[in-house]
Amino acid sequence: MDSLSITREMLKQLIQEAESKGATRIKRIVLEVGEMSGLDSGELHRNFDLLSRETLAEGATLSITEIPLNVRCLSCSAEYTASGYLMRCAACGSLASELVSGNELRVKEMEVS
Repeated sequence: MDSLSITREMLKQLIQEAESKGATRIKRIVLEVGEMSGLDSGELHRNFDLLSRETLAEGATLSITEIPLNVRCLSCSAEYTASGYLMRCAACGSLASELVSGNELRVKEMEVS
């Protein structure tokens, strides 16, 4: 799914949630976006500005917190922040790892009125 489609679906769900609570305006949205999600913060902002026009989210502040790529070594269980796509364990040198965080896209907070 491309960034525009993801933003459109996210905005649709947020508007539905706000309306279900009786809100007439979305003031602020805080997203958490993982480094490995494939989503660009600037593109998300541009898409949001475009798609929120003439909705109750128009003029809302979109804040994006980037989540680093954190992995756990499958050999020694050490957790570390990986650099780019290199996931060699700093403790034991193993390349065997599992993702702990860094591929998420989630709404952390939404402020409405």
